[in-house]
Parts: sequence; C-alpha cells; structure tokens
Amino acid sequence: MPDKFKKALPYFTAVVIFIVLSAIYFSPVLKGKELPQMDNTHAIGMAKELIDFEKQTGEKSMWTNSMFSGMPAYQIKGDSSGDIFGYFNKIMRLGLPYKTIAILFMYMLGFYILLISLRIDPWLSIAGAVAFAFGSYNLIIIIAGHITKTYAIALMGPVIAGILYTYNRNILAGGLFTTIALGMEIAYNHIQITYYLSLIVLVIIIAKFIYAYKQKILPQFAKATGVLAIAAILAFLPNITNLWTTYEYGKLSIRGKSELKTAKGEKEHSGLDKDYAFAWSYGKKETLTLLVPNVVGGASEALANSPEAMSEVDARLKQYVGQSSQYWGGRSFTSGPVYVGAIICFLFFLGAFYYKGKERWWLLAATILSIFLAWGKNFAAFNDFMFYYFPLYNKFRTVEMSLVIASVTMPVLGFLGLKTIYEKPELIKQDIKGFAIAFILTGGVSLLLALMPSAFYDFLTPMEKTVFSEQISKGGQNAMMYQLLETNLVAARRTLLTADAWRSFFFIVLAAGSVWAYANGKLSSRYLTWGLAILILIDLWGVDKRYLNDASFISKTKAKQAFKKSKADILIDQDRDLYFRVFSIYLNPFTEVNTSYFHKSIGGYHGAKLRRYQDVIDRYLAPDWQKLLNTLKQPGAIPGDAEAQLDHMPVLNMLNTKYIIYSPNAQPIFNPNYMGNAWFVEKVKIVPGPDEAISEIGKVDLHKTAVVEKEFAEEVKGYQTDSVSGRIELNTYAPNRLIYSSESTQKQLAVFSDIYYPKGWEAYIDGKPVQHIRVNYILRGLMVPAGKHTIVFQFEPKSYQYGKIIATLASLLI
Repeated sequence: MPDKFKKALPYFTAVVIFIVLSAIYFSPVLKGKELPQMDNTHAIGMAKELIDFEKQTGEKSMWTNSMFSGMPAYQIKGDSSGDIFGYFNKIMRLGLPYKTIAILFMYMLGFYILLISLRIDPWLSIAGAVAFAFGSYNLIIIIAGHITKTYAIALMGPVIAGILYTYNRNILAGGLFTTIALGMEIAYNHIQITYYLSLIVLVIIIAKFIYAYKQKILPQFAKATGVLAIAAILAFLPNITNLWTTYEYGKLSIRGKSELKTAKGEKEHSGLDKDYAFAWSYGKKETLTLLVPNVVGGASEALANSPEAMSEVDARLKQYVGQSSQYWGGRSFTSGPVYVGAIICFLFFLGAFYYKGKERWWLLAATILSIFLAWGKNFAAFNDFMFYYFPLYNKFRTVEMSLVIASVTMPVLGFLGLKTIYEKPELIKQDIKGFAIAFILTGGVSLLLALMPSAFYDFLTPMEKTVFSEQISKGGQNAMMYQLLETNLVAARRTLLTADAWRSFFFIVLAAGSVWAYANGKLSSRYLTWGLAILILIDLWGVDKRYLNDASFISKTKAKQAFKKSKADILIDQDRDLYFRVFSIYLNPFTEVNTSYFHKSIGGYHGAKLRRYQDVIDRYLAPDWQKLLNTLKQPGAIPGDAEAQLDHMPVLNMLNTKYIIYSPNAQPIFNPNYMGNAWFVEKVKIVPGPDEAISEIGKVDLHKTAVVEKEFAEEVKGYQTDSVSGRIELNTYAPNRLIYSSESTQKQLAVFSDIYYPKGWEAYIDGKPVQHIRVNYILRGLMVPAGKHTIVFQFEPKSYQYGKIIATLASLLI
C-alpha cells in the first residue's frame, strides 16, 4: 500500500497544484466577483429569446428571431441532450467555476496527461502543464469570453495523448482513451479548434506512416490507424446533432459558397471572403511575440496606460502620444500577443537538437505549419493554396488562431528535450554546439532586440507612416511638429519592446544556466525541475496579468447591468403587437446584441450569418443604416426626416421593421411603411437567379409584387390577380412556430416577413403539409387557397431530430 501511495502521490499532488494555482489566479471569483467576458455577454444577448422560451414552455427552440431577422440557433444555444461526452466534461471540471477557474484547471490537467503519456517524469510534467496553461493566448481568450474555445484547446492534449499511446504502446487502450478524449473535445462544439487539432493529427499520421515504412512495421501502423478511425467514429456519433446541424447550416451561411456571381478578377471558392478570412493575419516579424511579448506593442490600448513607455515622451506631447495605441502590428487591433514563454522557446530549440525520438519531426513540422498558417495574407504563396484547395480551410476566419498548434507542440518538444537531458546530461558536454545554438536563437535574439530594436522594427503602423510622411514632406512649422510627434511615438513603443526583450533575455539566461549547471553536476534534477517550474510560472504569470488581472473583475451587481432597458426599449415594449422588428442605428447594428436581448432585431452579432442575409446587408441594410445616420446628423434634423427616408427603403420595410432606435434615450422612430408579418401580392416577377433577385427587390413595389427565382417558377406559374382580397394575420407567435389565419375570395400568393430556410421550416395549411417557396431573395412565400384557413410554419429540422436519436443510441453504446 505505501508503494502504491508513493507512486500515486505525484498525480494527486499535480491535481491539487492545478486547482490551487487556478484558484489563486482567479481569486476574485472566490470573493463573489465576476469576469465580464465580451463573447459571453454577446451569447447572453443572442440567446435571451431562446432561454425565455425554454423557461416558459419547457421546450427547446432551434430557431431565433431575435437576430438578423431570424436564423438557426445551433451556434447560439446548443442542445447536448443525448450526448454522453457532455456529462464526462462536467465530471472533469470537478464543479469548479465554469467560466474561469475550471478552464485554467483543465488547461493544466489536459497537458499533464499528454506529457505523462510520453513518459515524462510526473514532477517535470507539472512544470510542462503550467507552461502550456499560462501561455498568454490561453488567458486572453478567457477574458474575451471564448469559453468553448478554451475547453476545446484544453482537450487537445488528451486527444494527442490517446493517439500517440495507440501508435506507441497499447492499441486498444489508446483507442478507447482517444474515443473519450476526442468525444469530449468535439462536445464543446468549437469546430475551428477541432479542425486545427485534426491538422496536428494529420501530421502525426504522416510521420507515423513514414516511420512504419522505414521500420517495416506497416501492418502494425495499419492496425493502430484502423482502431483510431473507429475511435473517431465513436467520438463523432454522440456529437452528431451539433455536427450535422452545423454542417447543414454552414453551407447556407457565410462559411459556404456564395450564390451570387463572383466579382471580376476574383477566384471562385466555397467559403468565406478571403479578405475577411485573412483579416487577422499574424505579421512575419510579429511572430517573435512567441519569444518577446511586446515585440509589436502588446495589446491595442492607449500608450498612456504604460507609465514606462510614457517616461520617454516629451512632456509637451504626452497627451497626443498617450492617445496612440501601444500595438502597431499589422492587424486592426488585438487583445494581446501570443506568448508561449521565453523559457519555452529556449527549451523548444533545445529539444529540437537533443531529442532524437520518433515524435521529434512531427512536432517540428506541426510548429512550422502553425506559424505559416498564422501568417495568412502575409504568406500568400502558401495560404492562398490552403484557402482555395485544402478541404474546409476557407470556412474559418482569424487565422492567427492556428498558433494554438504551436502552443501545444513547442512545450511538448521542449519537455521531451528536457527529459532527454535529465536521462543523459552528458549529451550537452558531448554536443555543446546544440546548446549554444538554442541559446543564440532565443537569448541572443532577445539581446539583439534589447540593444538594437530599431534595426528590426520601425514602430509605426502603415497608416501612421503614410500620415507622417505626407505631413513632414510639406515642410514648415507643422512638419516640425509631426517630426517631433513621430520621434516620441517611436521612442515610447521602442521602450515597450526593449523592456520585454531584456525580460526574456533574463529568463533565458536563468533557465539556460540551470540546465548547464545540471549537465555539469552542479544542480540536482529536483532543484532543476522546481526551479524551472517557478521561473516559467513567474514569466508567464507576469505577462498574463497585463491582460487578465484583478482589475478585470466586477461586482455581481454591476455584471447584471450589462443589459439595461433604455427609454427607447421601454417605449417599444408598450407596443402589444405579437411580432415586429427593430433596427438600432446608434451603434453598428451588425455587431451589437443589446437590441437582440430586448427585441426582434434586424441586426445582431454572429460569425456565421446566413449568406443571403449577409448579401442583403451589404446591398441594402448597411447603406440604409448610413443614410439614416447621415440624415439625422444634419443640422436641425428631426426624426420626421428619417421617416421620409424610410419610404425609399423597401428591404427594411419588407422585414417588418416597425421601429428605428437612433438614440437609447430618445423616443424611437415609428416606421409607417413597415409591411407587417404577412401580406398578399397581386403579381410575381420571375427572375433567372439570385443576382437578378437581389437587384429587383430594390426596384419593384414589394407591397404588390413578389420577386421569385426561376427554381420556384413552377409553383407560381401564371399567377396574377387584378387586386388582392381578404386578410392574413399572425395569431400565435413562438420562435419555432408561427400560426396565421387567412381569409380570401381567391387563391393568392402570401409573402411572409420571415427568413426562408429550407433545412427545417415546414408549412401546413389546415394541418396538411404544403410546399412553401423563397421570394424576395430571403423571405418565405406560400400559395394560399380561397376561403378561411389556418397556416402554420413549424421549425422541425430532420438533422436535429434524427441527430438526437443517433446521439442517444451511440452514447448508450459507449
């Protein structure tokens, strides 16, 4: 028993250390405070209608009308019922606070499992787990509220551990572990992180195939790969509901192929717009943030927030320089750098030279691939190929996220290198060249950046360079002022870089000195292990606290005020109509969720809007927003001026936009032209395809005419009336069920102000299923017979219904 306890002690100790470190870092949570997380706040706003509906009825809706005039809710508030892996994930979190402490704990636990699977000493693996968990990106995304992303990243380690165990040690045990780990990872439903994980797995499989071929053990490789394929299927099936609905929706969203003709000179593809996908591309020189966090200034916050940087600024210019951003890299803005740690960079290169095991090459290849992908538009020769030809790659944006691969592979190779040196310290004496190169590539580079920063960077954004160049070239007193301003701005940002370069150099010297002392018998392995662990923690903790610290937390009372009804909201709520839409224009309506929290919104916030709706935003809604804003900004403008504009905005009107909020503290503008929930039309205009349809809805009188694409022409063939008769109105509203009553003396085409989505919405007249069609590019149309009828639109996607059945059966099987 004592022997068993002794063997288990490192593992129990590791779990306790992980919990304690997580609790200390997020200690404000234990004091009753909350961390305001932007994406989490967005999620609350997006899901409000769904949550209220579930509370009131006990029923889950997979459709919401609170954003973008209506869209599937699969990526807003998922349903994990029937998925056994969701329960596994709850158990693994140990009941710790889900949005903070549990994340950091899972980061460390997941990576610890990976290192243990590689037979790295359990005590040394604790240091490795800390190194991975406290990488700056992992903490920055917590404050951003990317919760599902954090857990998906945390489970990358266990998945890789299971795969390597299958290939290297025990096929069946490894396959079972891979099933559970991968199933848990997929259950968090962050497809992009799972995709990057699949790229790592692909690199591993290629490396293992080459190794098996050289060692003449292909049958063993084939058997292990077959078991892993079965494991992937078993992990996939309980998660099929989310995966199936996401796949189905993705093809109709901005992640899928556009139905409009490709602009001249642009290459056709089936994903996001390339500029949009590559907008957050990491700069090549910016990659050194892996080693020195403030290489390009850190986060997009004012220089005034850095007393150290402002100390270099002329007192006369402090106000102007202080307003400038610390960050001057190539992206529009950033919440902070991807910093894996100066010590980890040193250990990574040390591992590259001294670790000769079979994991070496795939770790190096995956790290390089990660950096190449992160460069995006800055390495077009490689990334254009990936975008146009590599499966599914063009479905994802924010390519800098691919650095999560390096954040895994670099510490793994680093600690495999340490393991090698622990076991054979004489290697450093035998091959001092590798040690020297590792130090030069990290400590040497840090020292160069500290001593000669201007030899590598100019500390100005492209726009700043243009402005300063133009103003200085004009000469005169004004030019002198701009010259002085440029000099001081550069000096402030240079200070940020040099301070961090010296900092990284200091940590590398300490780490390298410790390893050197151990190799020469002057330091025991125990002191090296805990010494490195403490150094790594101090290094990463210090950088992390720049972006997520105690000041980031707020009281629960303040947190509850994230959504507060304005005067405009209160006045709109007095309207007793069942269902209408609101267009808020005082903020960007297509990136805010406050309106979605209280009303049915024309806008919203989502990374995967319906493609056709995005087309309408680009062609009509965004220009309408600007026109309304410009009208109301004119001297002496009154709300009535905007009302006059609304008469010329047919798309807003057909979307049942009843109110415009132009100021939260003012009475909303009533739109007299809103067209209601449904209306009969006199005639249809058949057009060849999507391009003509989106063009026509801005030209015809949509009160009287419906624009129908050729694919639906048969359903409205020969339709035309001299005038409409009767009525059609909405009687019952639910996000997933709309009930109308109609009465007319003739068969007529009804247009509904709701979004057409063919993968789930079904129409019924008097209880019998009927075919409905797409009209006006994005809306629903239905031929309604003469007489009195009850019309029902019900959202019942087969992918969701069948997916739940398959998920439940697969979970029972596992």
